[in-house]
Amino acid sequence: MIQELVNSLKTRISIVKEVKTTSATGAPDTVQELVKSCRANQKEVAVSEEEDGKVRALFTTAFIIRYDKALIKGKANGFLIIDVDGFEYNIVGVVPKIDKRYLQINTIRRE
Repeated sequence: MIQELVNSLKTRISIVKEVKTTSATGAPDTVQELVKSCRANQKEVAVSEEEDGKVRALFTTAFIIRYDKALIKGKANGFLIIDVDGFEYNIVGVVPKIDKRYLQINTIRRE
């Protein structure tokens, strides 16, 4: 199973964070700063969890990457993933998988 997962990490992604800066004219601006570039397994999942008629969780795409402790325990909150096609995804959760060898990053695609 692990070998299958390793072989399926075929998509190149960039994990970025948005940093607030000031433009040359002094206006507030945001720029994207690269946190990590890596290979991933990208899966479209479109899951929503409802409780008492209210949506409690929603994510559309999951990315499986090699384990990186810099992304767990809420450290990836506010980060984005940019895939090879240029689509951007907001990270909504990071879950360790298979004895801390891989991470599953749950995201919502930006429109």
